[in-house]
Amino acid sequence: MELPFELGRYVLLERIGSGAMGSVFRGEDPVIGRPVAIKAIHANLLNPDDRAQHLARFKVEVKSAGRCQHPNIVAIHDYLEPDGDPHIVMELAPGRSLQHLMTGRRRFPAALAADLIGRLLAALGHAHGRGVIHRDIKPANLIVDGDWRLKVTDFGIARLGGGEITVNGMMLGTPAFMAPEQLKGDDLDHRADLFAAGMVLLHLVTGRSPYEGASLAGMLVELASDRPIDPHRAGDFDPRLTPVLKRALAKRPVDRFETADAFAEALASAVSRPDDSDLWPSEEAPTATGGLQSDFIERVERELMEVTGPIARILVREAGKNAGSEEQIVSRLAAGISDARSRDRFLHAFAGRRPKVPSPSPPPPELGGGAGLSMSPEALEAVQTLLVSFIGPFGRILVRQGSMRAASVSQFYDQLAVHIKHEKDREAFRRKFLEEFPPKS
Repeated sequence: MELPFELGRYVLLERIGSGAMGSVFRGEDPVIGRPVAIKAIHANLLNPDDRAQHLARFKVEVKSAGRCQHPNIVAIHDYLEPDGDPHIVMELAPGRSLQHLMTGRRRFPAALAADLIGRLLAALGHAHGRGVIHRDIKPANLIVDGDWRLKVTDFGIARLGGGEITVNGMMLGTPAFMAPEQLKGDDLDHRADLFAAGMVLLHLVTGRSPYEGASLAGMLVELASDRPIDPHRAGDFDPRLTPVLKRALAKRPVDRFETADAFAEALASAVSRPDDSDLWPSEEAPTATGGLQSDFIERVERELMEVTGPIARILVREAGKNAGSEEQIVSRLAAGISDARSRDRFLHAFAGRRPKVPSPSPPPPELGGGAGLSMSPEALEAVQTLLVSFIGPFGRILVRQGSMRAASVSQFYDQLAVHIKHEKDREAFRRKFLEEFPPKS
């Protein structure tokens, strides 16, 4: 194919990737001037005898995936089938694949790995709620930008095989991340995606697979046995993650987390130990931060968030447990900032100069309140899902505690928005928050 190439209303400009299933091109929708990614599927890999049946099923699946509108999912804009060859027009997401970032067996800190997997689980929870299963969760299908925001791509692609493991004799997906029932060709449901998410988490924190060096036949033998998967075979990792990984990687679907939200909640709880009261203290428990004033702690959190993002809240609480003074907690945190310029900027904020705090978007109108908000479980879950999509799994804890502390919806919003680093994201959060809590007339 000679580029540029016209495909319906779209123009293919350059090839930016290729794989077993097809090629990806950077393109443009000249009608509205929007950059897009266009995936050309290698439909010639299908068995000619049932090609039409597979393509029809694939088209239905892609349409279902196209209805999944979520900040952590690469949006599908269009589906084309020129000359019977399927093409998917998608959002052109900035960043690199998680697989690229893991090159060289890089091991990720537990908190960062949990944040990334929390965003993945937020995307999966949204899709599963709409009856869409990904079937091929792996690092190559996870796009991460410069701010560590994650998007899942290729929803619906694996359905080209009609739910089978192979298409014309070729394996779909990466075996090292596939659930046992998927590798064996059994029926599967959304819990196969949760198994794959657990395997991605294990790879992030160890840089390895528990099947390292095993052949496909060896993996199948291992998965067919009654022995539970031992995540520690892949290497050492933060022991707080052990129970989460063991449940996520259970061989029987019934023994895994039932939902993506349940997985995310357990993961967030694990990395925030020793427990919520220590890391996210109530007003009655100042000893968790060494008895320091709450307004100072909040100020330190805001400054550190400029450097580390939402994990700053945990770092501050841990550093402050035995700190004897404000100077001591600032020094401890500064010692953990590797970039010299960022470290100097953080220290300068506490050298008699007012810290630079992200200016929040105008708050939602006051809606009344009392001591704590009266929220339905559905409303609480909606706000948790929303905040998680912006800052990761710790958002669930922040929402739960914020709902108990806030005296009004406006105050509730302020307590949540301060944890969102970028102005553009805070504004997007405000719009969606107002959809959940519209002002009273």
